[in-house]
Amino acid sequence: MADTAGGGQANILDRNEDPESGCCKAFQTLVGRCQIRPMSLFKWLTPVFACFMSFCFQSVMLHLATMNYVWSHTEPLSDMGHRLLGEQKISMKVLDCISMGAMAAFMLGALVLRDLRLWIKVFSCASMLFFWKGVLDYITIMPDSIGWENCKERLTPAGENFFQGLQHASASKFWRELLFMEFNGIFNQDADRPRSMWPVRYCGDMMSSGHTFVMFLYLLATCDLARRMVFLTGPFVSKFLPVLLTLFTGLCVCTDLYLIVVNHFHYTVDVVVAIMLTLLFYTNSALAVFTDWFVDVWEPDNQRHTIEDGMIWIPPFCFPFCCFNGYYEVKEMSREDVLQRQEQNYSSLFSTLLYWADFQHCRAAETTPLLPDIERSEI
Repeated sequence: MADTAGGGQANILDRNEDPESGCCKAFQTLVGRCQIRPMSLFKWLTPVFACFMSFCFQSVMLHLATMNYVWSHTEPLSDMGHRLLGEQKISMKVLDCISMGAMAAFMLGALVLRDLRLWIKVFSCASMLFFWKGVLDYITIMPDSIGWENCKERLTPAGENFFQGLQHASASKFWRELLFMEFNGIFNQDADRPRSMWPVRYCGDMMSSGHTFVMFLYLLATCDLARRMVFLTGPFVSKFLPVLLTLFTGLCVCTDLYLIVVNHFHYTVDVVVAIMLTLLFYTNSALAVFTDWFVDVWEPDNQRHTIEDGMIWIPPFCFPFCCFNGYYEVKEMSREDVLQRQEQNYSSLFSTLLYWADFQHCRAAETTPLLPDIERSEI
């Protein structure tokens, strides 16, 4: 059922066993395997480290975007969501709690079930989302949705002066001060209480909504993990619980979109693009193939930890392909398999090309080529 870090599949707990005792045993087994096999520990920690490094890269790029926005700030763009919903200051603590809860639920579930495959997939997906958010925000500076005056208040005078001071700095001084700010913050010389300000806030970090894709990604991963466990239950639970999970996830995403837009925290397009990117990365076949490769690489030949070749889950809310929701498998095909599959499409052009390739091969071997199947070449 779940991929493991130490060979074979995870043992299903005894039905009469205490769940808390089962969780403790699962953690003890995972720790024991990591102590015996350092490669397992490496594979569990590497995706988390890559995600952290991508987040650090994103932070540097977003501060560069903030710097460019401070240098040439403009008025906010016209946004249809802002027009329809207006502007209200509403607390987003509930969504923050949902995001943290979904992340904690996924990490706990993946560790207890020892699902190394899903662990690698989710943190790799998060790494790419952080990386591309930093790149997209830097290459095109969008005016912040809250406006320049509110941005100055967010940055504080110390932050604004810091970014303005980088405009005419030399290259060495520029990078030295920027990296120092990343690790140590900036000193806010407030008349009342001078203090160091860290982390330094962003402005102009519009595309895409990091708050949305973090929450949505870990909700997706938690749903994916829960659906696999539901398969072990009776028909009633396995039928209705996935529906409830889907509705809950959709409700959270819609609430997130509403609160972010009504607070003018982002443009509407930022939230929509974040949802699309999360779905595209999570259902990406290349990511699934990479995940299976990373689970099996550097392992002994007689140990294989994944029995599927790129398993992909298409969620029910993957519009417009909702009716195709479910689990699918991606397999590598040989050259002969590709040619056979293409030949079965009954293309006259392909049959002609196949005949000439066979003709050249037979000409070199001084044999007679076979004629293409004319009856199948009607298209």
